[in-house]
Amino acid sequence: MDVKPGSPPRIGRMDVLATERLRLVPWREEFREDVARLTADPRVYRTLGLGTRWTPEYVDERHRAYLEHWRSHGFGWRGVLAADGGEFLGIAALNYAGTRVPGVDGSAFEIGWWLDPAYQGRGIATEAARATRDDAFGRLGAPRLAARVRIENTASARVAARVGMRLRGEAVAARGEAIKVFTLDRRAWPGPGRATA
Repeated sequence: MDVKPGSPPRIGRMDVLATERLRLVPWREEFREDVARLTADPRVYRTLGLGTRWTPEYVDERHRAYLEHWRSHGFGWRGVLAADGGEFLGIAALNYAGTRVPGVDGSAFEIGWWLDPAYQGRGIATEAARATRDDAFGRLGAPRLAARVRIENTASARVAARVGMRLRGEAVAARGEAIKVFTLDRRAWPGPGRATA
């Protein structure tokens, strides 16, 4: 089922995505504090959007939007938790791209990931991104995925490549940040859990 803009799927189940090491759980109230902590850390916020610290008001605004996206569409941002202990490791995001990704058709879904710096460099972002990609193409029938990556964020560019995304080009995003745009069409998806590179 391909999703058409303006007619989002209504998914009743908010399944937990599970991998060998991770549980990706639908966004919930307690994750607001995790977002506040991460976006106060320069090692994290320098890789996001404008590269500046998120204010408490902006954290609240985004947190409410993530909860509402789940209520409205049955998918969205997820907390990435350790499967063996439940520690919060980071975030895996999935949204309708709309006009946020320059040069990408509005029917695409936007994918993203960010981790607590204590857990970076262990393949966790790739594992979470792969599970999110598979959910988007499998359960949700996304026609295409797109990712915005800040020009200097080489780690996220590597994750995009590892999950099969290809560099489409460079652009300036809506708020003026220089980004690389990566995409992956559904027809190029190798199937659940498979590497593509």
